[in-house]
Amino acid sequence: MGERLLVLVVVAAAVALAVYGVRTWNVRRVRALMQSTAAAAWDNLGNAPDGRPTVVTFSTPSCAACHTAQAPAVIAVEARLGPAAVRVIKIDAAQQPEVARAFGVLTVPSTIVLAPSGRVVAVNQGFAPSGRLVEQLQRA
Repeated sequence: MGERLLVLVVVAAAVALAVYGVRTWNVRRVRALMQSTAAAAWDNLGNAPDGRPTVVTFSTPSCAACHTAQAPAVIAVEARLGPAAVRVIKIDAAQQPEVARAFGVLTVPSTIVLAPSGRVVAVNQGFAPSGRLVEQLQRA
C-alpha cells in the first residue's frame, strides 16, 4: 500500500512539473511574439497593415471547432464592429504551415490580434469567443 502511494505521489509530481514547464515555455513564447516587430508579423503574413486592427484566424479543413465555433465568433466580431473597423485574415494552417509556425500556433483554432500598426496584441490558442476578441481589438 505504501509503495503504491509513493508511486502515485511521484507520478503526480512529475505531471505537475511537466504542466508547469509547458505553461512557462508557452508564456515566454507568447511574450517573445508580442515583443517582435510589426514588420516581422506582416512579412510572415505576406500582407501589410492597413490602419485597422486585424484578427488572424488559423484553421484547417478538418477542424470542426474552427467551422462551428470560431468562424461564427469572428463573423459576430465583424458584424459588431463593422468591416471598416476590423480586418480579418484567414490562414489555413495545413496549407501554410510556415505562417502558423511563425506565429507559434500550436492548435487550431487559434487567433492572433494585431494592432493597427501591425504589432501583436493578443494570442489565443484554441477557441476565442467574440467578446474576448472584441475586448482585445479595443485594447489594440
